[in-house]
Amino acid sequence: MDSLKRFFASIWGKSLIAILIWNFCIRLVSVIGYFILPEHFAPLDFIGKFWQSNFIFWSFANFDGEHYLSIAKYGYQLRGGFPQFAFFPLFPLIIHFVATFIRDYYLAGVLVSQTALYLALVYLSKWATELKRKDFRLILLLSPGAVFLASIYTEPLFIMLAAMTMYFAEKKWWGRAVITTLLATATRINGIFLALFLLVKMVKSGMSPLKYLKNSLLSVLGFLSYLIFLYCTTGDFLAWFHAQGAWGKATATSPLTTIFSYFKAVTFEFVPDLTHLVVVFEVLVTVISIILFIRLLLHKQLDLSYWLYLAGNLALPIMTGSLGSMPRFIMVLFPLLVVVPGLSKLSKTMYYIFSISIAFIGIILFTRGYWYG
Repeated sequence: MDSLKRFFASIWGKSLIAILIWNFCIRLVSVIGYFILPEHFAPLDFIGKFWQSNFIFWSFANFDGEHYLSIAKYGYQLRGGFPQFAFFPLFPLIIHFVATFIRDYYLAGVLVSQTALYLALVYLSKWATELKRKDFRLILLLSPGAVFLASIYTEPLFIMLAAMTMYFAEKKWWGRAVITTLLATATRINGIFLALFLLVKMVKSGMSPLKYLKNSLLSVLGFLSYLIFLYCTTGDFLAWFHAQGAWGKATATSPLTTIFSYFKAVTFEFVPDLTHLVVVFEVLVTVISIILFIRLLLHKQLDLSYWLYLAGNLALPIMTGSLGSMPRFIMVLFPLLVVVPGLSKLSKTMYYIFSISIAFIGIILFTRGYWYG
């Protein structure tokens, strides 16, 4: 009994309780949405009948979740006319591995996602403690993209790997940091900026050039391995990038063009419908992220390695002409959240109202099958 009490008083136990309560709340909001919006999406045709029979289950495998489960079960293919090479391989590979034991791809996806989220919360707490920062795990769970943390998406896995890398780097456990960065680069393209973060950390630590260059090369092996796989499969190293074009992303665009395009969308071309409401959310989340980034720079709350990681991941959507995933992207930008506890009482209250309100609406939109990033 004493050991159980110690567990629930620890980071591990508190994170477990947080995950369980938070998941219940997310699904409660999705039930509310059931009575507000008509269903706009059909359950996947290749998951178990039990999961298909209730939207509380299948709705958390909407959109990208469908493709990750499809890749895990069938491998890369065209699905719905969209090339799946845009999706990096580690997440579906882990799902496939787990599914070989439990014989259920949907359940495997949920287990992988939520186990990763659990470990992410643990290591975010360890990282914040190491930097002597206030715990911001609740802020992350209440972010505009909260629904993606509860879904079969890469966000939990990537955040887990990024938090581990940052914690290991602060502890100067370079071998572990290289491994988690390698895995992150096989999870999302954002892992490249995590590799840059690690390189700067190693250089600043006084490591010899030969060693940090070797570690840097190892840290991007996940990404390089995917490129080799693509070349062997399609004859195109950049098939992942070219596939993004089919999804309306990854077209190199001037930031000014992106800004002007979205300015028109929320002003002169605004139409009072759900699609344009989401566009407004995307713009607001982008603006808030930039404001938090500027404040972080001005107050020098983190060092150069974090600035480069955040700058790269902030620039990525702006330079590709699409802010369509910004409610999700703010999850990857989690180091920005260290700024929030230091805001004035009014600013903090406004941030929480903004974040929770958009998260609430986002859960309803996503689980009813409406595009939300």
